[in-house]
Amino acid sequence: MLVRTPTRSRSAPGRLVAAALLVGVTLLASAPAVVAQGGCQFGAGTRDMNSVEIPGAGRVTYVGSPHFVCSDGVHIWADSAVAYSAQNMSLLLGSVRYLDRSRELRADEARYFSQAARIQAYGNVFVRDTVQGSEIENGDLIYLRKASFREQEQITVTTGPDGVRPRARLYMKPAAAAPDSTSPAPDSAAAGDTAAAGLAPARPTTEPADTAKVPYLVVGDRLFLQGDQYFLASGNVEIQRDSLDARADTAEYDQIAARMLLKGSARLEGGTYTLWGRTINLAMPGGEVSSVRAVRDGILVGEDLRLEAPLLQLFLADGAMERLVATPLPRDPASPPLTAEDSSMVARPVAEAEDFRLTADSVEVLAPGEVLDRIFAAGSARGASSGRDSLNVPDLPELARTDWLEGDTIVATFSKPEENPDLPPDTATDEYRLEELVARGSARSLYRMAPSDSASRPGVDAPAVHYVTGKAIRIVMAEGEVERMEVDGPTRGWHLEPDTRKVVGDSVAVPDSTVPPPDTVSVRAGAAGRGMDEVGATDRSGGGREVGAGPGAAALPGAVRKPRGRRSGSRR
Repeated sequence: MLVRTPTRSRSAPGRLVAAALLVGVTLLASAPAVVAQGGCQFGAGTRDMNSVEIPGAGRVTYVGSPHFVCSDGVHIWADSAVAYSAQNMSLLLGSVRYLDRSRELRADEARYFSQAARIQAYGNVFVRDTVQGSEIENGDLIYLRKASFREQEQITVTTGPDGVRPRARLYMKPAAAAPDSTSPAPDSAAAGDTAAAGLAPARPTTEPADTAKVPYLVVGDRLFLQGDQYFLASGNVEIQRDSLDARADTAEYDQIAARMLLKGSARLEGGTYTLWGRTINLAMPGGEVSSVRAVRDGILVGEDLRLEAPLLQLFLADGAMERLVATPLPRDPASPPLTAEDSSMVARPVAEAEDFRLTADSVEVLAPGEVLDRIFAAGSARGASSGRDSLNVPDLPELARTDWLEGDTIVATFSKPEENPDLPPDTATDEYRLEELVARGSARSLYRMAPSDSASRPGVDAPAVHYVTGKAIRIVMAEGEVERMEVDGPTRGWHLEPDTRKVVGDSVAVPDSTVPPPDTVSVRAGAAGRGMDEVGATDRSGGGREVGAGPGAAALPGAVRKPRGRRSGSRR
């Protein structure tokens, strides 16, 4: 008699093959339990059974409604089964249920290798950790049990032929206590009766004892778990946990190392921000995220803030971002020169808040409770605002096409007005506002303003330009406009008004014979705003000076002036 091992199938024809085999055998409903394979017996609930000795293949046993009871505490039920003694393998078909001391598994079809402590399951797979509460569904599964030759159990799940990806609900913290190994096995008679009726018991819904634990929801093309402290997911991975939402090509979680590593097109969404990077490393002591590192091509987008840098480091408290540091990647001076592709490793961080752009060697953002407070920029820092670009004209030099502030360091302070209950929540009153800019160390500032000539047309006539230098410059903002400027230390400044002299048909300027040509070094106060008006002088006292009245007023020693009644500066 020749016996062919049935091929893997989830369909009704596969079950018909097993049924056809059972029809041709002797019914032994009253036969005593016999050894099915190494370490396993047929228990209560097993119905039809027949054994055939195959030369060279050992004993093959066909079983209807089998219930396997194994010496290592494993119980297995199915609609039908074929047991191969030589291979220590049982082929299980239809409504498969597997139960050991820590796992419960359900599937349409499975293969169980008792000596290898291995089970393979296919079709409508569902597995649950009865100790921790973790669950996995969908895909094709390989479960390697803990044994004398295997220190930790391993589970691998891959996307099945139906294209449905594995989905896991994982509790990764170790349980407080393991179950008593001397506890009795499940009620096999009751389970056998249920299987004999052709019904699979309902999936367990009992939650873990510790309801404070929050699971990881993981979806990927392939999931690998080792014990209850490690998992590796690959292939368009999606991970969610509380306020954490992550995406990557691969994701690795290690409870012992207290970290999660996202690799390849990594993305992390927090409560109020989204973070991108080639890799993202999350430090997770105690299972909670305490810090995050985005390495290579790091981008963070938050409420009214965008930050780019080769290395972004976030520091969190109670799940909320408190501090953010952006720098180039550290590099060994002895290492070989960077290639064009790797030049991004040493790019300077760039922070943008609406029309305001800040660059420096390093940028630090303070946002207690994820509320933007201050931005510190250190190392050749430069802040530029394009909020008043309507003042620009085509011939304006590039240097004067934005309002800007430079210094060794720059500190930008923001405020967020309190919500007005009488206004919709998305109104402008809820947006952050730049409140103050302070530059220290070789500080210098340039900002544009409408000319003092009341007949000038913004965007058609060139703007006036105000430039000042000092040891430190403080710009105070009000409603997005410059309210005042304070300069400390030796101070020098210039106020430039556009030349309003008329041009005749041959495009040759006709000079005003009544006005002497301007001195390129200094022009007397009240010179109608023509040419360069040097209204600042060296402040030898070292004290601070505040911007005063316009160029039509008498020059004040050591002060830099702007036109009376006009504001200038960056909006943000």
